[in-house]
Amino acid sequence: MKLIGRNFSPYTRRIAIEMALRGIKHEREYLVLADNPKAGFAYNPLGRLPVLVLDDGAQLIESGAILDYVSELPAPRKSTMPAKGKRRRDCLQVMALATGVADKAIAAMYEVGKRPAEKVHEPYRQHLLSQATGGLKALEARTYGPWALGKTMTQADVTLAVVVSFLQARMPDLVPAKAYPRLTALAARCEALPAFKAHPLEKA
Repeated sequence: MKLIGRNFSPYTRRIAIEMALRGIKHEREYLVLADNPKAGFAYNPLGRLPVLVLDDGAQLIESGAILDYVSELPAPRKSTMPAKGKRRRDCLQVMALATGVADKAIAAMYEVGKRPAEKVHEPYRQHLLSQATGGLKALEARTYGPWALGKTMTQADVTLAVVVSFLQARMPDLVPAKAYPRLTALAARCEALPAFKAHPLEKA
C-alpha cells in the first residue's frame, strides 16, 4: 500500500499514525499540491489528498473512508476504531466534530490566504471561525478520563490531536491553551507517543 499526502494535513496524518499504531507497513508519497494543484487528479477525481493506493491498484479517497478500510486490515495490533455499539458511535462523533473544526478553520484560512484582499468577505470568515470555535468548545467540554472515550486511546484521540496540533501551528489564536486546557493536554500526550513522533507535523 501507498499513502499519498503530507503530514502537514491532519487528514493524511491521522491515517499515517493509525497505521503506525497498528504496525501496518506502507509506502509514502509526499505529494505537495500547493506546488502542482493538478497532480492530485491523477489519484482522485476531486483532485485532493489523502489517497491510499492498494496493492491491487485500487485508490481509496477521503480520510474517513480510508480509516474505515484500515480498521479492518489484519495487523499486529488492533484497530483504534471501536468495532460496534455506543463506543463506536461516540468515537465517530468526536472524529466528525474534530474534522469539522479543521474544515471550517482551513476554509477561514483560505478566505484570506487564497483571495485578493479586496475580495475577502470578512463576515463569512468570522462565521467560519465561529463554527470552528463552536466545535472546539464542545470538544473541550467532554469528560476525558484520560482519553476522549475513557481509559484507552481511540481514533477519536488521534484525530483530535492532529487537528489541535495543526491549529496550534497555523492558527494559534483559535486554540489558546488557557481556553482549551483539556484539548491542549490531550494533544501534548499524543504527540509524545512514538507513532506520532514517527509522523510529525510538517511545516507548510
